[in-house]
Amino acid sequence: MGQRKKGGKRDATAAIAATTAPEAAATERAVSAPSSDDPYTIPLHSRQAAFAILWLLVYSFAMFTLPFGAFYGTRHLLAERFAIEGFHNTCGSVLAAVLTVNVIIMLYAFRGFREVEEEDRERVQRPARKST
Repeated sequence: MGQRKKGGKRDATAAIAATTAPEAAATERAVSAPSSDDPYTIPLHSRQAAFAILWLLVYSFAMFTLPFGAFYGTRHLLAERFAIEGFHNTCGSVLAAVLTVNVIIMLYAFRGFREVEEEDRERVQRPARKST
């Protein structure tokens, strides 16, 4: 295998100490910023699309499962705890399921509005950063 140089740690420390503060800052920015030639870097629009699909799946799963849970949970609660049977039990259970669906839709819409506001805020900050 490859041979190590003796005193490698001391050489690295000396090299860091020899660089000036602006050079070190530029080197740090270059290391931390992803290069455009890196094949493993995911573009920003692709990450946004992936998160949009992820949240769509989360809300779709919630839209499918939570109303069933609300319906049958309310049905059980009304029948066992309050001894309400028949039409009133069914109406209460349906009302709970419908309210659950509406809450999920409102949360989904609120998230969309919040993302638009964040994008607008970023657009306003970008030109300010470029001019400085």
